[in-house]
Amino acid sequence: MNRSMAYVGIAVVAAGFALVAFPITVLGHEVLDPEQELGFLLAPLGVVVVLFAAVAPDPRASTVRGTFGSEEAAFAERVKTRRAEPEGPRPYSPSDPIRCRFCSSIIASDLAQCPRCARARACRSCRRPLGIVLDRPTCPRCARAEGLCECAWLPEGAAPLETATYAAASE
Repeated sequence: MNRSMAYVGIAVVAAGFALVAFPITVLGHEVLDPEQELGFLLAPLGVVVVLFAAVAPDPRASTVRGTFGSEEAAFAERVKTRRAEPEGPRPYSPSDPIRCRFCSSIIASDLAQCPRCARARACRSCRRPLGIVLDRPTCPRCARAEGLCECAWLPEGAAPLETATYAAASE
């Protein structure tokens, strides 16, 4: 948004409204004067200028090349929206089956509970008990599917912070 252009458009709209209201407020009669006609023409013109200013590029972020934009601004936008990458690849595949830690039966990767003992299985990244959202096993901490979990990865033997809660919920 080009703010300087928008301010000019707002000034033109205000001038148009002032010209329309001038004969009524100062002279006290409603006669269509040339000033009012000019105000009726200026107000929509000012709105058009404001709309063009809203879609115009910011001159502080563009370079002399004009329409091609600024490479520095584009790079800064990419850096600002880039997500933090994990330290390394996950040590598991999201489609691999899992063994239940309570009854040792095999649980398919698309199930959040053991089919034999009906206990919630742990997320393979953060070791918290999984829930189900839209028929997918979902991590309760980051609310994403287990294969897309963004939580800090814990090794196989590590227990989550809510170990007591996990034991109470699974029994």
